Amino acid sequence: MSSKLPPPSAYTPSPKNISEPAPPPLPSSDPSAAQPTYFSLLTTSTPEPQPHPQKPHSTPAAAPPPKAPRTRRFPLPRIFQHRTFRFCAAFIAPLVPIGYLFSEHVAQIMWVSGPSMTPYLNEDYGEAHQKKDIVVVNRWKPTDGLRRGMVVAFPSPRDPSTLAIKRILALPGDKVSTRSPCPKPTQIVPWNHVWVEGDADDARFSLDSNSYGPISMSLITGRVSCVLWPRWRMLKWEDWEGEGEEGRRRMRGEKQRRRVEMDAVKVGEPYHG
Repeated sequence: MSSKLPPPSAYTPSPKNISEPAPPPLPSSDPSAAQPTYFSLLTTSTPEPQPHPQKPHSTPAAAPPPKAPRTRRFPLPRIFQHRTFRFCAAFIAPLVPIGYLFSEHVAQIMWVSGPSMTPYLNEDYGEAHQKKDIVVVNRWKPTDGLRRGMVVAFPSPRDPSTLAIKRILALPGDKVSTRSPCPKPTQIVPWNHVWVEGDADDARFSLDSNSYGPISMSLITGRVSCVLWPRWRMLKWEDWEGEGEEGRRRMRGEKQRRRVEMDAVKVGEPYHG
């Protein structure tokens, strides 16, 4: 008895019936393989832009109420609120510093009080004792070219806050015959100093160099140039030296000149060794 065996191919599995996982692709060494190609870009679908959501319609905001006018806690007087006052103040305000500088360095108006300079200044002082002359004091380089007979202004030794007005009687090197209350009968004016006195005949009416001695030229702040009121006139210091009858009659300079020996000694700047 013979048995037939199936052929060997019947025991061999068919490749179609075997399902094995495919091996993973090997990494490519070509760098261009990882980049998308032209055909892949064509086939790739781009997302369509989505429309922006529309905001719901809103009504415009109402305008804020107008602010109430600001009121001052301490309101200004009505005169300061006037337009004319503000216009004048805009022009007057800059003149204040200009006027101050002018009066300090160019010219100044002063009232002459007391009988010290009578009768040259304050002519009617002996009668009314109230009228005061208004004079102009030149303050531009007051110590340049000082001469005997000039009327100058300087801080009073009694009260430095006020200005005294006296006449220069002697210059450096002059010898002066003093009057009371000076204890010395004669006085030599030192370098850079002047001897000043009032024009009054009575020495009791004038506080001058006979009381406090010669004054330094650096203290002189101005020279009296003219009188504005009550009778306008220019002051000529040259008349003190006897060049006019008006000077002899009004200024009474003859008595003062007799007490001065001009250029009695030669003085110079002291030596600072």
